Amino acid sequence: MKKIIYLFFILSIVYGCSTYSAFKTPVPVQDNENEIAVTDSVEYELLILDPGFESWFTTRNMMATAHTNNYYKNWNQIYVLEWNQQYMLGNPNMDNYIEYDPLEDYGFEINYKLYNYFQFVEEKTGISLVRR
Repeated sequence: MKKIIYLFFILSIVYGCSTYSAFKTPVPVQDNENEIAVTDSVEYELLILDPGFESWFTTRNMMATAHTNNYYKNWNQIYVLEWNQQYMLGNPNMDNYIEYDPLEDYGFEINYKLYNYFQFVEEKTGISLVRR
């Protein structure tokens, strides 16, 4: 009789452990109603407070698609480096530091507008930031 009780006790422990592990396994649930669409919602905005730039920019005859996004991006990297260097040296024409990450994709419109801002500053101040 003792052997039957021990056997029953061991079987109940094994059975109890096996049913407990069934609660631990995750069960995939198909829930199409609550699916979240993951999209990259990072948007950038270029805010230029220099008076006269917007009117200068709208009267500019150059087509935006005259050059590629990489063209504008490469020139912006060069311009930003020179701008920030002049800012650090205390040039009064450069009154702010420009945060521009060359590895970040800002998009065509931002790169185009920033490039034209540098052209505007060169034309307005008569200072050539970058020699071409």
